[in-house]
Amino acid sequence: MPIVINGSGTVSGLAAGGISNSKAVASAAMPAGSVIQVLSVTQPGTDTTTSTSWVDTANMTLAITPQTDSKVLIQFCGSLGHTDNTFMQFRIARVKSGTTTYHGTASSGQNATMMSYTGSSDPTNQIYHQSFHHLDATPGGNGSTAITYKLQWKIDSNSMFLGRDDTGSANTYAGGNSWTLTEIRG
Repeated sequence: MPIVINGSGTVSGLAAGGISNSKAVASAAMPAGSVIQVLSVTQPGTDTTTSTSWVDTANMTLAITPQTDSKVLIQFCGSLGHTDNTFMQFRIARVKSGTTTYHGTASSGQNATMMSYTGSSDPTNQIYHQSFHHLDATPGGNGSTAITYKLQWKIDSNSMFLGRDDTGSANTYAGGNSWTLTEIRG
């Protein structure tokens, strides 16, 4: 059957799962493993915490509306500094319909996705590049409900910095910190 475009945006003659009226490939027609959407935020500045309890990092929050059966790949890349040789921890908080769940692997009784311990007794002017990725295989998307993913952090003692060293003198060498969500067709 020939493909017909009628001038008003309607296309006929396509097999099921072809191009939709919005002229975009319908996500249902995409094979498993296809990337549906990518959202990313880069924080060019810095953030600091002295919290020994989990708190949100500044600007590392994104909301995505995944389709049914999609997966969400969560990626973080950042530069850290600290004032003491202590544990620096990160975790992923997922907020959906007002309910928060946490993702990652259990570590030392904590739900930390990433834990860093440099062991350096003198962290002066030191920047530690850290990254992790985590696949949320069952986000429970339905194509209309937004799901928010937040990067949270805490430190065992003293101060921890995102995007700079302990003195702030080497922040120009740190580069940006990024938080990325990729929706993958299940």
